[in-house]
Amino acid sequence: MSTVSEEIQELQLRIVELEKQKKEKEENDKKTSIDHNFKVLNDLLTEKKTALKNKYKNKPVLLEQSYYQAHVTHLEALYNILQIVDERLKKLEEK
Repeated sequence: MSTVSEEIQELQLRIVELEKQKKEKEENDKKTSIDHNFKVLNDLLTEKKTALKNKYKNKPVLLEQSYYQAHVTHLEALYNILQIVDERLKKLEEK
């Protein structure tokens, strides 16, 4: 009887291991997903814009403000370029 319980325990451990591997694979797939990465970039861009707006609200234009605004502009440009490339790739894949 002990061999049966040992086999059951081994199978349960194997199930736990397989579930762990499945979860890791899903997380990895999510990290490499284009939609996920676009969302991360868009969230970062929105966060930086909001922070910039709140930090320098009703203050004269400072050198520091223009420096951070340039970073936001660059992030925006990169995000837009990546969206354009993604749309073109989707159109090519449809053909």
